[in-house]
Amino acid sequence: QVRCRLTGHELPCRLSELQAYTSGKKYQRLVKADKEFDYGTFEPHIVPSTKNLHQLFCKLTLRHINKLPEHVLRHVQGKRYQKALKTYEECQREGVEYVPACLRQKKQRGQHPDDQMNGSRKPHKEKEFWEPKSSDEDGEETDDSMSDLYP
Repeated sequence: QVRCRLTGHELPCRLSELQAYTSGKKYQRLVKADKEFDYGTFEPHIVPSTKNLHQLFCKLTLRHINKLPEHVLRHVQGKRYQKALKTYEECQREGVEYVPACLRQKKQRGQHPDDQMNGSRKPHKEKEFWEPKSSDEDGEETDDSMSDLYP
């Protein structure tokens, strides 16, 4: 068995199989992309992912990106990344810590720990545990005493 370092594909150790694989469209595209494209140009913000070795991770948008040049370029040229980059640069000028947009909402919710809110934006009240009234508490007979069942 022979394993391709670029794709991780395993092939039998036969010349005809190797030639067929290396002349294939997928392998040619990956070889071309691997040689020409430099992922280091986006380095401070787009780094290799720690969870998935075949992907990159954007620190500004907290998104995983496939390790393909067209996917990285599409992400970098997109509105979400451009807006996040602009916000990051403003935070650097002001000396404030940058918080990604998807975490900003969570941070605002967690600012008031004494005001516990449920989803309907009304204050959350602790409900008391319901217990049925005991029959011997009042001493009076109720309708469901089952005394009518006995002769």
